[in-house]
Amino acid sequence: MQAFIISDQEYQNEEFTRLHDLVSHYLSEKGMLVEETRIAKDDLAFCKGCFGCWVKKPGECVINDAMAQINQNFIKSDLTVYLCPVVFGQFSANIKNALDRWIPNILPFFEIRPDGSTMHPARYSVYPRQLMIGYGKNLSPEDTGLFLDITAKHRRNVDVLIYQGNDSEITRALAQIEPKKVGDLL
Repeated sequence: MQAFIISDQEYQNEEFTRLHDLVSHYLSEKGMLVEETRIAKDDLAFCKGCFGCWVKKPGECVINDAMAQINQNFIKSDLTVYLCPVVFGQFSANIKNALDRWIPNILPFFEIRPDGSTMHPARYSVYPRQLMIGYGKNLSPEDTGLFLDITAKHRRNVDVLIYQGNDSEITRALAQIEPKKVGDLL
């Protein structure tokens, strides 16, 4: 079993270190092979909106940077964990950029979800389970609520947690998540 951890190099503070050590230790203890990517500001170009990942090179971004390897690691993992600094209730810019560049992993069509919203359908029949853990110092209830709401609306197969120094809460939540591939429900 493989786990892939994605984090933001720009937000490597004490909370991040505790959370990172807790998650990576837990996954390793469960026998998972853990790979990791820490994204810095200059590691990824911004999505150009050129649709090259759908038309020119289906399933691959036409921009030659670290995202090609990130997408490969994502698809081959059984569990992908995003350690997300919460900035004004949102992902940090680097995590948001990586999520935007995830688009080669879906198809260029639209489907209507049960709640009436539209979404691109899956490119693959299985995807890794996804876990997004938001963290930050002194997060307000509004920031945590917004992060949880926005994250849940982006993907249907994602588990979302907030870490504010509560190691035992995160460990209990990790124990309840099956670290295995899920179907194509995005």
